[in-house]
Amino acid sequence: MLMKKWSKAGAMLSAVLATTLAVADPATVLPDMAGVAPEPPGGWKTKAMAIGVPAPKDVGRFCSFVKNTLKPSGVEAIVLLVRYNYKFASHPECAGGNAISLADAKAIKRACDEAGVRLIPKMNLLGHQSGAVVKEGLLKGHPELDESFGKEKIKHNYCRSICPSHPDAMRIVTDLAGEMAEAFGADTLHIGCDEVFEIGLCPRCRNTPTAKLFADWVNGIARHLKARGVTTMIWGDRLLDAKASGYGVWEASDNGTSAALGMLDKDIIICDWHYENSPAYPSVEVFADAGRKIFLCPWRYAENAQKFLAYAVAHDKGQYLGLLFTTWYSCEDLMDVLEGKGVLRHKPDSEQAKTLLALRRNFRYLFPQSKQCCKR
Repeated sequence: MLMKKWSKAGAMLSAVLATTLAVADPATVLPDMAGVAPEPPGGWKTKAMAIGVPAPKDVGRFCSFVKNTLKPSGVEAIVLLVRYNYKFASHPECAGGNAISLADAKAIKRACDEAGVRLIPKMNLLGHQSGAVVKEGLLKGHPELDESFGKEKIKHNYCRSICPSHPDAMRIVTDLAGEMAEAFGADTLHIGCDEVFEIGLCPRCRNTPTAKLFADWVNGIARHLKARGVTTMIWGDRLLDAKASGYGVWEASDNGTSAALGMLDKDIIICDWHYENSPAYPSVEVFADAGRKIFLCPWRYAENAQKFLAYAVAHDKGQYLGLLFTTWYSCEDLMDVLEGKGVLRHKPDSEQAKTLLALRRNFRYLFPQSKQCCKR
């Protein structure tokens, strides 16, 4: 979900980081964000963090990280970005190349339970199937499910999608989703569904409105999971109209899927992500007016998070389930930087290093308890 364009504030902060990194140890750059992050009266119901699944070799370290860093920092729930990095028994052909095992999943679940942290595994079950070239995952195992099957070029050259009308797609995807939820003992599964640019294109789909394709697909997965006692979460960008909202085509839809908002089952939780410095964030009102419960999801820059959360708190209509801090870096990178080891796997003046340091700064802002255990 990385944005193609930075905000003006983001570019300015990056310039500061670049200058500072040239003369200082990356572990000591940038002062903490001043002030306290905005909260609704009574605080957030849940404060959560999205983080990548650890590699098999790092599962033990991650379990300790949950207990010794995340929980003491005030993280109450983890959205674990597993995607296809799990050794599926139902469809082993869909497993990624560095997939964790069932035993690993149980170990992570046990560590979260012992720490009192809720665990929500996450998959990508519509868009974000791969880049332009398919290397692993569902479309590696089942290329016939590609909405753009046989096409080398895709929109924005960004990510492929599942064809929601393929006769085998729902069966295979619900097999995977059900197995994922069971492996992690989860009562909620995040199924992604963000940045779906490839939809309504193939011969099976092109005569069906994209909003109906999107809604029927998401509802189908959600109803399958609900029958197993599992709640569904999705990203909210495809439910916003890019032109009407002013967000643009990454944070909102320009291909008609926004009309699906009124078609989705009401118990589906929406994660409203915005990373840029905007004068307003109208999505919070769009979702509130639609009677939807949402998580607010900032990313790297604390200044932008402050603006987003302040706007949301000022327009609170009782729709917020909590705060979800997104990270979009590897588990190993994040453990290094939040445990005070610095940026070990990237050059000090690289964009990756700058972003990881910004993420640490925002983590300390959003989770102020982390200042006692998250070293700078």
